[in-house]
Amino acid sequence: MSRTFDLYDAMFDFRKAQITNREIFLQKKKNLERFAGSPGYDEDLKKIREEREKANAEAGAKCKARIEPIFQAMHEHNAKRGVSVPSEEDMRLLAAMKMLEKPGKILLDSVANTLNGNALSLAILDDIARAAWRNEKSLMERWTPNYSSRATNELTVPAAAEAINNLQRNCYSILKGSGANRVREMGAELNHRLHGGEYDPDELPQEPEYTTEQDFYKREGSANYALFAAAVNE
Repeated sequence: MSRTFDLYDAMFDFRKAQITNREIFLQKKKNLERFAGSPGYDEDLKKIREEREKANAEAGAKCKARIEPIFQAMHEHNAKRGVSVPSEEDMRLLAAMKMLEKPGKILLDSVANTLNGNALSLAILDDIARAAWRNEKSLMERWTPNYSSRATNELTVPAAAEAINNLQRNCYSILKGSGANRVREMGAELNHRLHGGEYDPDELPQEPEYTTEQDFYKREGSANYALFAAAVNE
């Protein structure tokens, strides 16, 4: 199996356990509803909440133990990779761009389109664009380009390392999360902070299970899946 599959498989198992734990909790909570207001109800509700939290924590710890060495192996493999050399035409074009004091954004876009998806060429263009536009006095004019995202032949080692780190942060966030849709839960939390009141994550739309390896990386990754897989797998 590949590293990308092993990571997906571990996260799939965690989400399945989290979903199952939620379903068990909600059924137990429903069974308790007829005792609402009676002595012991609050204590029983607290008990089943704690049971769920414990089960989720155990599933999260098990998953984290599986994925930590995967991320480490991804970083190690990526660090050993080489990179495709830009063509002579690319190098001449990039050298000409460096001679311009402040290349315009339309010109930079045109050059990016000419570089034929070469990852290193686009990374160099990113540096040229940042140097030209990062110190603009107007915040509206400051610009952080991301031409590297247009790479079609490969990810550079730094770009892949960043993608691994982004994916790792997302996975660890999921392990600590409630399982509710993250966008909806952030909105509910913001409303709670601004206006008070409480919300129940179980009443929000839930994140669905991952259906395939590609579905997982589409939802949680920040890089093209095929290029990312080529960068981190044997």
